[in-house]
Amino acid sequence: MPFVYTLYQHMSKLFLNRFFLHSNTSLCSLYVGETKGSSDTLILEFSGRSDRKHARLLHKFSSMGSVTVCTRLRFDPNCFGISTIFSYSIQSHINEFQLRANLIQGKPVQLALMVHGIHGPYQEAVDHDDSWHSVCVSWSQNGGRWALYTHGLGFSRGDGLNSSDSIGPDGLFIIGQEQDTFGGSFKKDESFSGSITELHIWDRVLNGSEIFTMEKECSLISSGLVFKWSGAAMEIESSLTKLWRDNPCQGKLVGNLHGNGRNLKGYQYLNQNYKRSTGIVDTVKDRRG
Repeated sequence: MPFVYTLYQHMSKLFLNRFFLHSNTSLCSLYVGETKGSSDTLILEFSGRSDRKHARLLHKFSSMGSVTVCTRLRFDPNCFGISTIFSYSIQSHINEFQLRANLIQGKPVQLALMVHGIHGPYQEAVDHDDSWHSVCVSWSQNGGRWALYTHGLGFSRGDGLNSSDSIGPDGLFIIGQEQDTFGGSFKKDESFSGSITELHIWDRVLNGSEIFTMEKECSLISSGLVFKWSGAAMEIESSLTKLWRDNPCQGKLVGNLHGNGRNLKGYQYLNQNYKRSTGIVDTVKDRRG
């Protein structure tokens, strides 16, 4: 099995090198001045930690009893600590919905959801290797069920993560920063560093088959789609670098070889109850809520 994983990594890097130059030169210096092509997608480049760089979705959100968010991202390999991929806040509760990463040197990227101020467990997700990764997260008020996916395959799920409240309406969805006040008070040491593209939101839970199909076919499920990635649908802070590049979706390459090392080794969903998890769960609620 290590041979399969090594083969996957080798083929993935060969594929990605066709579109992205993996060197010490920043993507910003490589691509500044390029114009948008017909098949290009917008990539937001967060060059280093900052208390400024962010993008705010212009979508007006309704109350959601369930939600799925999928995106493609690349983590800065020289960035460690807590990294906020996105945060959604409402006036009455700042930490309403978040996806956070914990970056530890020499270890895989750990991901965790926060819902209504309740922090779920961090789970090892993808290698911290400067490569593009596909990530999907889902949550339902029904039992507080949540799930995490990488490269089209589920690797962790649980329940008991805020089953009492839906995600509130009229909030602010911000990419790349945690919100300590409604829409602001960003912290540099919890910001995102890397690249993000193709972030989409559904107001329902996508099942594993749907997420697998989207990843394998580089397609979108239209049912329940409430936000589709578009530069026109975001307010992008001026210091954030905007790149127009080919969509980094690897399609059938990932569909055939599949995912990160944990998927290839045959790991199943952890099927753990959030309330019974120990050691890696922060159960501290947001005191501002």
